[in-house]
Amino acid sequence: MSGRGADGRFKAIIVGAGVSGLTLAHAFDKAGIDYVVLDKRPVAPAWGASISIFPNGSRLLDQLGLYDLMNTKHTEMQYFHCRGSDGKTYCSAPFLKEVSDSAGYMGMTIERRIFLQTLYDELPDKSKAVEHARVSEIIEDQNRVKVVLADGIVHEGDIVIGCDGAHSAVREIMWERAHRLSPGLITADEKQKMKATYTCLIGIAPYQNGLGSNILSTVSNDKFSFLFLTQPEKIFFIVPIKMKDGQMSQYSNRMRFTDEDVETQANKLLDYRISDTLVFGDIWKTRIRGQLVSLEEGILSQWSFGRIVLCGDATHKVTPNAGLEGNMAMESSAVLANELVAAVNLHPNKKPSDEEIRLAFKKYHEIRTPRVKELFDISWMLTRLQAYDGWRFYIIQRCLLPFIFMQVAKQIATAMSGAPVLSFVPFSQRSGKVEWKKQAWELEKKIKSQSGSGITSSNGLIASIASTALLAYTATVWYFGRALRDPVTTA
Repeated sequence: MSGRGADGRFKAIIVGAGVSGLTLAHAFDKAGIDYVVLDKRPVAPAWGASISIFPNGSRLLDQLGLYDLMNTKHTEMQYFHCRGSDGKTYCSAPFLKEVSDSAGYMGMTIERRIFLQTLYDELPDKSKAVEHARVSEIIEDQNRVKVVLADGIVHEGDIVIGCDGAHSAVREIMWERAHRLSPGLITADEKQKMKATYTCLIGIAPYQNGLGSNILSTVSNDKFSFLFLTQPEKIFFIVPIKMKDGQMSQYSNRMRFTDEDVETQANKLLDYRISDTLVFGDIWKTRIRGQLVSLEEGILSQWSFGRIVLCGDATHKVTPNAGLEGNMAMESSAVLANELVAAVNLHPNKKPSDEEIRLAFKKYHEIRTPRVKELFDISWMLTRLQAYDGWRFYIIQRCLLPFIFMQVAKQIATAMSGAPVLSFVPFSQRSGKVEWKKQAWELEKKIKSQSGSGITSSNGLIASIASTALLAYTATVWYFGRALRDPVTTA
């Protein structure tokens, strides 16, 4: 592997052993790049509910050699049911099957803890993932970085990647460093871009009859909705709830919830119908675990500074209704890995310079921004639709959706086809009715092999791919309700 010098191999320090952090770990292992993953908690904590992996995420798992294994951790879901506040189904179709058949990869619903545990277990060297490692300081010194932990242990490397979630400690340190060295770069508006106007009950309960077998179902109500994902032995539940008008959680006033808060919120919903035979209390009272969280949403403008870069929820966060959050994190990890591997391979006998690292971070940001914004809009709108968050959302969800439901599935498969893969790991990808689109680096290689000349820019191509991948659902929603969206969230 190139990129070796007198100081040893190029090394990345990844902070956060979540979806993006562990995906990067596997990618770096394939590339021969040295790394360490630091997490303040144990790997795969008993927290949260499920993670949905769509075909775009499944293809990356296949490239990393993990797809077949992950497929053994779940039972396929094919149908999607939409229910009204009376619990009765008003729209049902093999929505998920159509997406999988079109893309050639199965969508998966897996307990989040099990998904992360599997990513960790399959690391070739698990000693590179360090638990109970809370970051307290990051020092940049002569083209190196030092990450100081709360217990005084220091890890040295060439870059730091903050994969530590929506409340990222690395991001906070990056902002403080930027404020010292480039005053005004990180504005007050930038710090407020991730905000929450919804809270959410999430958890797991034992399977029971009434919600169907191996299906996804949503139950819409006034300013809240229920989302259930059923597996043979478990039911994963997600309940986004709109906060009172004017109430909001954002930087510097983050909401935190006690066990009493959880019970108080759940008790308000116990008698609401979720099917012909069940009320929510039937699920909540049998729960294995349940939590109340705030649902931050937003996309930052500044993804890096110096030798620190952010990835996943630390830089773009969406609501869970569309199930896109984990897939977006995996996609961003793939693009960041591509750019870093390219930078490391620029010179056979020395590491990338500060400028080369900065350009790699910049290109990663530019490539990801158009697609992240499109997927953000889908998630933002779907949450409001399913929660009947205003009369226009109610009309679209109840009156329009039943007529275009399967067309939406076909367009989702088309949207998935524009997803990135790793540029340095050859594999035989699977395909379905919709062909996977070529990425900029693939087309560049093809052009160079045919004519010996490169292309001048990939940004226009990526933007074009993203724009052609718009969902019919999103286009229809935009026609009726785009003006309702807070423009600050995607600025």
